[in-house]
Amino acid sequence: MILVENVFQRLTTSLPGQSQVAPGVWAYKPDLAQECSFPSTSAFVCTLRPDLTFSNGHPLTSADVKFSIDRAIRLAVPGSSASALDSVQRIETPDARTVRFVLRRYDKQFGWALAGPAASIVDHTVYSSDAIQARNAPIVGSGPFRVTALENNRLKLARFDRYQGRTPAQLSALQVLTEPDSASVESAMNDHRADLVWRGLSPAALSRLANQVQVSTNRTTAAGFSQQVLPGARVQQLRWNPGSDHRNNRALRAAVADTLQEDRTLDSLVPPQIPGHRAAFPVGGRPHATITWANLIPLTLGFDPSVADGKRTADQLRNQLEATGGLSVQIRADDHDADLQLEDRKAWTPTAISWLQPLLEEPLRSSAATIRQADDQVRTGGPQAASSALTALQTRAAEDKVVLPLTQQNEYIYTASGIKIMPTSFGPGWHLGLWGITRQL
Repeated sequence: MILVENVFQRLTTSLPGQSQVAPGVWAYKPDLAQECSFPSTSAFVCTLRPDLTFSNGHPLTSADVKFSIDRAIRLAVPGSSASALDSVQRIETPDARTVRFVLRRYDKQFGWALAGPAASIVDHTVYSSDAIQARNAPIVGSGPFRVTALENNRLKLARFDRYQGRTPAQLSALQVLTEPDSASVESAMNDHRADLVWRGLSPAALSRLANQVQVSTNRTTAAGFSQQVLPGARVQQLRWNPGSDHRNNRALRAAVADTLQEDRTLDSLVPPQIPGHRAAFPVGGRPHATITWANLIPLTLGFDPSVADGKRTADQLRNQLEATGGLSVQIRADDHDADLQLEDRKAWTPTAISWLQPLLEEPLRSSAATIRQADDQVRTGGPQAASSALTALQTRAAEDKVVLPLTQQNEYIYTASGIKIMPTSFGPGWHLGLWGITRQL
């Protein structure tokens, strides 16, 4: 996401947490576009900024926008924001600066769909219309930065001076390093080999650093890093793999959900600070999982090993599930075919419907029609009807239990002396934008 947010542009964008300025009035803003509007209920029209170019010098026109959105819909990468574009019937380009989206329904969420990462605009002369770009292929965007090198754990960026948009880069160049574990991240901080640290630190490391900040007279860590808190920006969920042979076992889904109730801190797939949130899942109390089968059911649990406490959290979940007496759980790193997936979830945009995307994309067959109808109501109905539909979707999520909310926690950013990060330096889903980083000499 670091690369997508900083190297590519989308037609619209917003600050995180700004989904509505009033009921039915959306807070997304034009970015690559100069303006966007609904001239009718069946069309959404964007006018591009003049004289746009890609980082390779090629002109960026409406043809590239049409190619990019058509490509995103065609590829339909699982887990991406491409499904938010499913209201598109066709795309018209009457001239080089005008893009007309003909919609199959009046989708009030469509402006947000164009802010999602799947709607990133790429050069149609460089990218394939039928395949994801290979890792060693050119990376060409129109965002605030351009790629100068991409290695195994190192991304080098330089400011794209012909960028036009809402978030111009403040630094002329920077590099992003991915460390293998929390200890390596702390070492980089202590040795002053890092200017900014985001994610990768274990709970123990975060606790140590927080204690250092608390006792420091200048509110910094022992290595001189300032701490910035992103309230509630980290959300963890447990998702049933739709390919799992066990997913359709209603009693099993209920047992897994009930077992995790005591430690659950989130009561919905939609976090409480998002407009449209409704409490749906029980939290707290004693676990009361009901085991109705005679033999142990073997499950696999996948997790992301790049997350600092991913293995620890997976171990805790396994212990809880196996304590029911009816389950045997094998933990697997980076196994996308595992029955259950532990996920650090960030919605693509700060809207309730975006947070509900895992439910919308992979419903149970018995719930698919109901979920599709509610989704249509959110997109096409008035404020009251949309609110009722969002409530229905969150209630259905708690009934079906195919995606389970677990916890919501703060995220932390640490900046070295002289490094500042603007409050506007985040994408719509709390993804870090490097454009707002400055260095004071």
